[in-house]
Amino acid sequence: MNRLVMTALALAVLIGLAAPARAQVVGQIQGTVTDAQGAVLPGVSLTLRNSETGAVRTSVSEGDGQYRFAGLQPGTYALKAELQGFATVDVERLTINIGLQLQQDLKMQLQSLQETVTVTGEAPVIEVTRTEVAQVITQEQIDTLPMADRQPASLVLLLPGTNMDNTQVRRAQANIGAGGINNQMNAYFLDGASNWSTNSGQQHAEMPQLAIREFRVNVAQASAEHGGNVAGLVSIVTRSGTNRFSGEALEYFKNQNLQARDKNAEDVGAPKPDYKRNNWGLSLGGPVLKDKLHFYSAIEYQTENKSFTVNTGQPRFYSALEGVFPTDYRRHKYFLRGDWQINQAQSLFVRYGRDFEHIDCEACGGLNAAFSQSYVESPRDTTVTGHTWVISNRALNELRVQYPARLWNANGPPGTPVWDRPGEFPAERFNGYTQVYNFPSLRWGSATASLNFTKRFEVKDDYSYSAGNQQWKFGGGYERYISPEDVVANLGTWTFSTDQFFDGSAAAIAALRNPVSFTASFPSTVRKLHNYWMNGYAQDEWKPISNVTVNLGLRYDTQYHSFNNQLDFTGREVLKQLVDPTSRHDNNNFGPRVGVAWDVTNDTRTLVRAAYGRFYQYLPQGSLRNELGTLLQNSISITNPSYPDPYGGLSQQAFVTVSARPNVNILDDNIQNMTGDTATGGVSRQLMRNLAIHVDGVYTNLRQFARTQNINQPRPAFDFTTLDAATAAKIAAFSTAQLNAARPMANWGNIVQLTSNGWSHYRALYVRLDKRMANRYMYLVSYTRDWTTNSVDNVSDFYHPDLDTGPSGRKHTLVASGSARLPFDLTFGAVWTIRTALPYSALSGVDFTGDGTIDFVPGTSRNQAGRDSAGTAFVLQKVNEWRAVRNLAPIPASQLQSSDFNRFDIRLSRALQLGGGRSVDLVAQVINLFGRDNLIGGTGGTFTNIALSSSFGKYAVAAPRQEAEVGISFKF
Repeated sequence: MNRLVMTALALAVLIGLAAPARAQVVGQIQGTVTDAQGAVLPGVSLTLRNSETGAVRTSVSEGDGQYRFAGLQPGTYALKAELQGFATVDVERLTINIGLQLQQDLKMQLQSLQETVTVTGEAPVIEVTRTEVAQVITQEQIDTLPMADRQPASLVLLLPGTNMDNTQVRRAQANIGAGGINNQMNAYFLDGASNWSTNSGQQHAEMPQLAIREFRVNVAQASAEHGGNVAGLVSIVTRSGTNRFSGEALEYFKNQNLQARDKNAEDVGAPKPDYKRNNWGLSLGGPVLKDKLHFYSAIEYQTENKSFTVNTGQPRFYSALEGVFPTDYRRHKYFLRGDWQINQAQSLFVRYGRDFEHIDCEACGGLNAAFSQSYVESPRDTTVTGHTWVISNRALNELRVQYPARLWNANGPPGTPVWDRPGEFPAERFNGYTQVYNFPSLRWGSATASLNFTKRFEVKDDYSYSAGNQQWKFGGGYERYISPEDVVANLGTWTFSTDQFFDGSAAAIAALRNPVSFTASFPSTVRKLHNYWMNGYAQDEWKPISNVTVNLGLRYDTQYHSFNNQLDFTGREVLKQLVDPTSRHDNNNFGPRVGVAWDVTNDTRTLVRAAYGRFYQYLPQGSLRNELGTLLQNSISITNPSYPDPYGGLSQQAFVTVSARPNVNILDDNIQNMTGDTATGGVSRQLMRNLAIHVDGVYTNLRQFARTQNINQPRPAFDFTTLDAATAAKIAAFSTAQLNAARPMANWGNIVQLTSNGWSHYRALYVRLDKRMANRYMYLVSYTRDWTTNSVDNVSDFYHPDLDTGPSGRKHTLVASGSARLPFDLTFGAVWTIRTALPYSALSGVDFTGDGTIDFVPGTSRNQAGRDSAGTAFVLQKVNEWRAVRNLAPIPASQLQSSDFNRFDIRLSRALQLGGGRSVDLVAQVINLFGRDNLIGGTGGTFTNIALSSSFGKYAVAAPRQEAEVGISFKF
């Protein structure tokens, strides 16, 4: 109760503080009105009209001549200034992008000279009040650049500090900035409401491309109104209806005739497989009541009949399971939005979205057999209501409520029916389930099953107030996530250190020899996750002089009662020996933010900026779930088990009873939210009217990264730091009695604890050369140099955690993108991406300590190979020393493959004008035009890093070569 009071008081203090900055999804227009001699003009009547929706706002310049229109939705505006005795000033085509603070000063002439002065607005090339490293991806980029998947958020990769490594296979999202470790560290907002999954870090629901207007990406730094994550931020704005009925019908198509035969099929001697993908979509928007009430709707369907290739590189063992296998994918997206301009002061919108996805076999292919992994069926929806209230010329309030918002996720072995009865575990549910067999070069079998349902609720409010040279902003939010889940029994997972003949038959299974580990769990049960996020912030944007902007802020984040504090000990009272969930909390998460932006010459051409921010990461539900099921299920982990009966003739239950040393997953009672301190400094320089260069240095120090460690690991009889191949080869197999005798807590088996002891030092240089659309072309060139070192993987050896320290990410990344409007209504767009290789580790294939974890090759540590030739050569030497004492032939250096990436994509479209605002667009695009074989080491890829495999150093999956796609759309 005391912690709840403290939390409430902390939030109350923050909400009571004066504060500032821009909202996530709106912009503002501000400026000073003067006469021809530069004297300020108070009392000028100003009228701002949204040229698309007809919404009108009025204001009057203050005593110092300043005016401000805040809370503006992205769009095109027209501004009129009127004062008796002066000529009217009309400013046309003022474009507001998400988060833009547009400075539009007005100069008024005496009426006797001219009745009306017309000015055309121009978006700034440099935002001189910004201290973040951020950029907007515009509608023009979305419409003209090639995209392989019609997912606009993939264009995040155009910016420096981004990559697609270390993400999930499904719904892969870009890693941004210091979030290159994993995408759970990024945050996504949709129309001002949270849109990231508490389990995986994916977007909760992705909208149709037809529904996306634009989005802003914060690669590093964010004002105090943003939090709950320590890395990148993506804020997306959807489209609204206008005063003009408009819509689009489209179809995009590609098949095997538009593709080259890829490396995967070549490697297994297969012909080019059948393939077909259809994307079709419809959108319609317009007025219900002109200038007042508008709607916009969109739907997109994707069906894909494709294949995956299983290529183990060991056909003498697994040829029966290699080859090309068909699979299907479906994605359906729905969107509906209504906007109501209640009056000049108040507006309301309601937006609904649904995102349904079906995958026949997720992550199959490469070293994963056609029968492995799982199917996925995952419908998600979200409803957001937003209210904006212009209280006065100085005050603005924005409210967002997200409810209902739901996620249903079902998994099971490929080919089995989708199970839709949560909490029920009859025998029929497990038809088709098998034990799993893991070899260095193959994974076969599936007992994967889950069924979970998450209900989300969110409310947030932001209040802004401006006066003179200051803008204050404060607010707070509350999010609730309740997730009941099925925890299905694991029938058994076998791990072998060497490749051996296997074809999935009963005879092959019976003939297997020398497993190094066996795991299983039973019985099936249920659990319920609770997560409650609360935050409050205050911030101030202050201009002490005209060309200097100071941003100050303070934010508070807490996950109240979310660290499994509700854990029920009934039937597992013995767990009290290890944990006390009632003691868990992290209530001191105060994050200061400070930034300075200096417009050096006071002409918006040169900007120097520096900023510091402390950020806290909400612990994702996915990392908290295992403890909830511990001891409700019996967890079995056996090192060097007998085969094929790991239980020595006993039943599962009898084995557990006899061993009497339970294996458990727990949380450290001192677990904390990850903390990130980010410092940035940079300069922007306008080179030409529509061209600017931006250079930024970024340093992020991440602490308290959540990862697991086995705190009851048997004490090794050797020192890992001096272990060599010859000594390691003499380590004999451990008996269960020997392992238990070496455990610190003799009455327990493995105690896998989620704790906060990971860390990362992210250092990077970002360079952007940004040419805005003018003279019929635009381009963006981004470069990143990365020097990241971290220790964020699960601890491989409890007594030697330094072995898990190493480099991370790609050293160099260069991305060039652009588009041009050509004669004959042609538009050409291209993206060229070049990335250096990822680092990798070498695993011995052996568990030297008996903790169930395969250890590094003796003499090596994490990620020493891949990034540079010296490190790779050193690791290869140690690999071959290890192979020699195991009587295996050396791996030649020529066998080692690189994950460096080089892809050039193009898009060409032709607009055929039909008159009356109607047109037909013909589109063709080619992904990977030059057909380069990019070996996949991140999303969806499989790399053989087991030193005992003769395929060590090889990638089993290559990205597609040339993929052409054609499309047609009708717009009106």
